[in-house]
Amino acid sequence: MVEVVEGALVFGIIGSALLLPVARVAAGLARKPARNDGLTGLASPARFRAGSYRNLARAARTGKHSAVLVLDMNGFQEVNDTLGHRSGDQVLVEFAEVLKRCVRAPGLACRMGGDEFSVLLTDLDHPEQAYQVAGLIAAAMGPVVVGDRLIDLAAGIGVAVSAPGELTHDELVHRAGLAMHRAKSLGPGTRWAVWQESVEHQAAAAA
Repeated sequence: MVEVVEGALVFGIIGSALLLPVARVAAGLARKPARNDGLTGLASPARFRAGSYRNLARAARTGKHSAVLVLDMNGFQEVNDTLGHRSGDQVLVEFAEVLKRCVRAPGLACRMGGDEFSVLLTDLDHPEQAYQVAGLIAAAMGPVVVGDRLIDLAAGIGVAVSAPGELTHDELVHRAGLAMHRAKSLGPGTRWAVWQESVEHQAAAAA
């Protein structure tokens, strides 16, 4: 009887010792930010931010331009409210597919959360390359079938470009966000706008 108890005790100690490294690995994985969004497969916010920091540092050395596009979908809440979250998820996936088709490597399309997306464009020779991507995304928007309904994909798209060493990540995203709000103010359909000083002044006056 004593031997059984001792054997059980030894097994328990060994088992605990084996489980501890597994638990530590699992905890480390839980703390590590996801690289991709689980629904759409686009890059995660953490990956977007890290990529932007690396790109801006590299661009300052190589003399290249960088750009960020901020996109906010139009009418998404109405889809969720009237057709349900499953249909809303399908709309998000369809929107992500548009970004995947339009944003080529080394560009990075990201889902920031909800119906908000962003695009990181790197190694640009001139700002017009960013404008071309925004126009391409806008042109690719259109109706998609969700269940038995036809849903129009539309979004406001804001574009901000940084010359080599000009802007920080936060400044670039801030400018793209202001331009996105400007685009959404132009109408319910897909519009895109580029950050300019006048956009900054309008936002300050409205605050």
